[in-house]
Amino acid sequence: MSPLDRALLAVYTFFFTVLIALFSAVMLGWTAPLYLFRNFFAPGRPEIFWPVIAIIILTGLRLFWISLSRPGGRHVVLAETSLGQVKVSFQAIESLVEKVVSQFNGIRDVKPRIITVPQGVGIQVRASVTPDVNLPEVSGEIQNRIKERIQEVMGITVNTVKISVESISLNKPRVE
Repeated sequence: MSPLDRALLAVYTFFFTVLIALFSAVMLGWTAPLYLFRNFFAPGRPEIFWPVIAIIILTGLRLFWISLSRPGGRHVVLAETSLGQVKVSFQAIESLVEKVVSQFNGIRDVKPRIITVPQGVGIQVRASVTPDVNLPEVSGEIQNRIKERIQEVMGITVNTVKISVESISLNKPRVE
């Protein structure tokens, strides 16, 4: 969860906690919150009422979406023992993919992305290449080497490796 989403959750929770406390006070016979609600949300003041309602609804929808869209987090469970779980972050997998792909001649810029699939992971690699690279041959080798290296180092099953060539660089890498 991003810091913005955490802040939204904190404000949203605080707002509803205060609102429930005020409604509870009214139910117990305290009349001061009634005047607050009557003055703040008066029918003659829609410029306050509707923006507040819109913000509450949009924040609720955003938090609901976050709760559904990221069930697995940004890691993969490697092993689960009686002592606990061993997890590897997506960033660690991406670093390994970058290292594997950078070993190929003619590959310039590499941007991997990890996707969770039911029985392992999927990897999408966006790359820039030099014009002297045979794309079908090199991309097939990259796919095989990524799959083998991830299995060897992490024990994770790689189901798919998709290569996307973003650009063909006109400049060859400099030799220093």
